[in-house]
Amino acid sequence: MTFSFQSVGRLASAAALVVVAGLSSFSAPAQETRLFVDDMGHEVEIPVDPQRIVSLRGEQITAPLIELGAALVGSSGRVDAGVNGGAPYVRGAYDALGFRFENSDVTWVGDPNQYDLEAIALAEPDLILLSEGGVESYEQLSLIAPSVIIAGWEEDLLARYRKIADVAGKLDVYEELLEDWDVRLAAAQEVIAQTVGDPGAVSVGVIEPRSGSVRGFRTYDALTQIIHELGFSMPEAIADLEDARIDVSPELVHEFDADFMISTYWPATGTTVEAIYELWDAAVPNWRDELHAARTNQYFMVHREEMRAVSFAALRSVLNIVVSQIATRGFVPLEAE
Repeated sequence: MTFSFQSVGRLASAAALVVVAGLSSFSAPAQETRLFVDDMGHEVEIPVDPQRIVSLRGEQITAPLIELGAALVGSSGRVDAGVNGGAPYVRGAYDALGFRFENSDVTWVGDPNQYDLEAIALAEPDLILLSEGGVESYEQLSLIAPSVIIAGWEEDLLARYRKIADVAGKLDVYEELLEDWDVRLAAAQEVIAQTVGDPGAVSVGVIEPRSGSVRGFRTYDALTQIIHELGFSMPEAIADLEDARIDVSPELVHEFDADFMISTYWPATGTTVEAIYELWDAAVPNWRDELHAARTNQYFMVHREEMRAVSFAALRSVLNIVVSQIATRGFVPLEAE
């Protein structure tokens, strides 16, 4: 039985509860539990050491669980014709971690926006993790197993990761991974200090052309995490945002101009490098001349799915790209023109 966020609202509440209750009639072994307050304020009794986790958000939840070696038995996943031969895949984890459903013991439980309650119940989870996008299905999911909502897409990526590790009973693994990451980051910061000097004097904007608009990102997964961790600044119009991103009219694109500009591409779904250039040409026909970063060859792109996963693997990949693009060559500062 497939549930979408929209269909939940159209079902009679009582009928939906009866259906899910029937699906979740298996007997779970007794476990030691603890109280956890999720990002929507739910007080949930969760296992101290979960053994059968189902994740309903790929790049944000499944990916870190895989990297942590958590006891994952089910995950949502997308289906796109250009990825994995049209078979289900976990966004972010497919590229950044090389994860494949077909080479694992993890069951696909439907699309992240239309998951299958029956498949979730048959996986016999002792813990379900989902994003705030699935809040309308929370009551039904809670009948199957303790359910925790992980929200805060605008929150620091590592803070989100730590929260997921905590829920999954893998804080010790997270701390080991973090220790290694801190060493790598410190080395990169030293390179920046030696070649660039004060990173705060260098502005880096994550900017993407859209159909009829241009989008600026204050937070965008591993990409903006690295920009902040390395100490670079952002264009004021982006840095001052309360939200994670903003779309502006192409006429206002100069507010996003910076020493360096970065966009993302994703060939598997048609968002190729060429497609990004075509979007730029359509939105801002003279962008190569009007924007400093483009004019001085200080604009580059990053593979979107390599940086989407909440993972240290994604952080390492983006760190290497950003350092090589900014710290290993001379560049023309925006203020110098």
